Amino acid sequence: MRIGLIGAGNMGQIHLRVMKMIGVEVAGVCDIKPDILEKVKKEYKVPVYTNYQEMLEKESPDGVIIATPPHLHREQAIYALKKGFYVLLEKPMGANLNDAIAIYKKAKRTNRLMVAFSLRFHGLFLKVKEYLEKDLGDILFQWHIALGRLPYNEWIGSKDKSGGMINENAVHIIYYFLWYAGDIKKVIGKCWTLNESVDIEDNAVATFIHKNGAVSTIMQTWTAQHRWRKWGLQATQGTVTVDGYLEGEYTISKKEFQILEKGNFSEPVEKMYARQLRHFIYSIESNEKPIVNEVDGLKVHKVVNALYRSSECGRVITLR
Repeated sequence: MRIGLIGAGNMGQIHLRVMKMIGVEVAGVCDIKPDILEKVKKEYKVPVYTNYQEMLEKESPDGVIIATPPHLHREQAIYALKKGFYVLLEKPMGANLNDAIAIYKKAKRTNRLMVAFSLRFHGLFLKVKEYLEKDLGDILFQWHIALGRLPYNEWIGSKDKSGGMINENAVHIIYYFLWYAGDIKKVIGKCWTLNESVDIEDNAVATFIHKNGAVSTIMQTWTAQHRWRKWGLQATQGTVTVDGYLEGEYTISKKEFQILEKGNFSEPVEKMYARQLRHFIYSIESNEKPIVNEVDGLKVHKVVNALYRSSECGRVITLR
């Protein structure tokens, strides 16, 4: 299996490590920065390009991973799909809802687009999903609190390039809310910007009401004076709490105060990305629709867009 990579920044480097780890051949790497390409060429001994169209034409990979900033996703994903390539597109689908709609229209019914909502492949989130299905019943409400700082990134603070903190970062959380509790019907939220050097929101809180009546809440800041992260849920038959995010102490319990499982979860983050990549490869080999695809990507974008609209107008937004 030969996979090409467009964008070799932070996420691109992770994808390269994971491809090497599980024995996937890197067909070629494209980036606009000469120093990054020099490093990649030296470390991985692969062809490098500054033009992704040239890379796809010359190397003709079995699939392509797109790990560029969100504002570039629309052009690159649509081009690759139009040429018949299988695409693993880093989240979010684009910098805004219009980008997502355009990609969705090109990808639908092709079985060739996978969107990298990687929590679908994380050991702890998979564990909680399994307990939900067999022991815990239906979700009543779930929460995620993320206090942190603005990531060091040259494009993330630009609304035109990243789409915003929620659009670029919190989509992971919105995705698993949807995965756990189903489609969202109503959204109310509020966004703030405290950092004068950016034009995106760096603080946000939102409540989502799912079609089945479940309620999900997210609170996120990139201006916290100390870091803190928690998440969990209350279901009809049990409770989940996690002190952390991808790792940390967790407790899963059910009625009558019975502890089903308790521990301190930890696994290398590369395992999550390896499971994701293996699923992408399976989708290429079988031509089956990836379990995380353009339908999921568009749903998430519609929720994000509704949150921003709610913050602007100060009222509940109903999704149709």
